[in-house]
Amino acid sequence: MDEKDKKPTKSKKKKLTPKQEKFARNIAKGLSQVDSYRDAYDVTKDNKHTHRVKAYEVAKNGDVAAMIADLKARAEQGVVWTREMAMTALLDTYKLARDQNHAQGATGALKELNAMYGFNEATKINIGGQKDNPIIVAPDERDL
Repeated sequence: MDEKDKKPTKSKKKKLTPKQEKFARNIAKGLSQVDSYRDAYDVTKDNKHTHRVKAYEVAKNGDVAAMIADLKARAEQGVVWTREMAMTALLDTYKLARDQNHAQGATGALKELNAMYGFNEATKINIGGQKDNPIIVAPDERDL
């Protein structure tokens, strides 16, 4: 059998579990290994030292490491989703929905565009505090 007759071998790359994928994406976004691990895995039973050890082990998994490297390389090349790409997609969605007389789709796209550009009314956000005494943060009127 000569070289032409050989079938191409499939990549040995395994599909990541959802938790491994979330871990890799978190690292590529800039989170630490341990914070990425805590976000992606159930860590209620483990102690902090265990989190660091397990995060290190997951990060050293060949397939996870490959995904992290790929995501970081894409980010450096600007191939990740950007605000401009989101705006363009929403504008295209709005135009398509409008042209097809799909009011709900057009309205949804406009709502997202308005939120993206901060055109919506300011909202209060509870960022913590006690149940009877929450900490409420409201935008300063001078910022509006």
